[in-house]
Amino acid sequence: MTATVVYRLPDTDHYVRIRSRHEPLRLSSCEELNGQQGFVFSPFAVSEDTPLLLIRSDEVEVLPFKPSGNDTVSVEKVLFDREEYHKDFQCFHTELLNRHFQKIVLSRHVDVKCCERPSPMHLFVKACTLYPHQFICLISMQQSGTWLMATPEVLIEKQAGSPAWHTMALAGTMREDGPWSEKDCREQQYVADYIAQHLANHAIEVRRSQPYTCMAAHLYHRCTDFHFILKDDRYIGNVISSLHPTPAICGIPKRETQDFILQHESHDRKYYSGFCGPLQMNDATHLYVSLRCMLLMEQNCRLYAGGGLLDNSDETREWRETEYKLNTMLDVLR
Repeated sequence: MTATVVYRLPDTDHYVRIRSRHEPLRLSSCEELNGQQGFVFSPFAVSEDTPLLLIRSDEVEVLPFKPSGNDTVSVEKVLFDREEYHKDFQCFHTELLNRHFQKIVLSRHVDVKCCERPSPMHLFVKACTLYPHQFICLISMQQSGTWLMATPEVLIEKQAGSPAWHTMALAGTMREDGPWSEKDCREQQYVADYIAQHLANHAIEVRRSQPYTCMAAHLYHRCTDFHFILKDDRYIGNVISSLHPTPAICGIPKRETQDFILQHESHDRKYYSGFCGPLQMNDATHLYVSLRCMLLMEQNCRLYAGGGLLDNSDETREWRETEYKLNTMLDVLR
């Protein structure tokens, strides 16, 4: 097989396996998703090295999910560079203090050395067991490598047979439930206002919820839901292009912060903070932002996490937030 995808939607008791004998379709922009069907895997920023990929399904199986036991992967060492994050934080924060950006997301990665090559399917099942309320996805193909994610964030979705679409503004992080800080409220408000502004160009009957606290893995986030009707479903690619990347994983203003991240962040995000999921398959779409994810390699796993910075952000607090987020995937390995 050229490409294999396994995914489980939140709060379901089955998973879907997609196999394709054909090369994934390489797309150069989200707009090219108009009128398409298949499984989408998009990077943070489309490039020659990280194309937007559309997988056409030759085989689709719906299989019952059986929770795993407490098997662990033998981890040899966890490698990270605190000094690298410090330099990136200073660089990014200076732009905020100089009022060049309102918000920007800084990410980092850690490399986990394993004593033996982890089984991707084993890790998928363990992630499903640990995180029943999140979108779990395992993607493997030559063009992208092998990725596993357990993400809580919907980019855009629609149930089969329904005309209504849904997206969310998810931002702000706490380890324990409690009152939200001014920084977290402002950060999440930026995302919600951005989504509302861009939906106005593509949707009618937009219903926006009040912000509320939701839980993902062991962390609390601040969330606003949007339910709406698209003016024309045929142009779903245009809608996706308008939304992605949202300020939840990029910044404000969008293009300027994305360019800055690509030029100055110390690592290449690749498919981290992109999006993935089934598009218009059986009349349903479930696209999720690729968060809490890792790239699986030979005896090595690269885990990614990030956090939104504002002008009043504190480096120690932001570093700690990425540590909490990295634990989502570390717990799958432990």
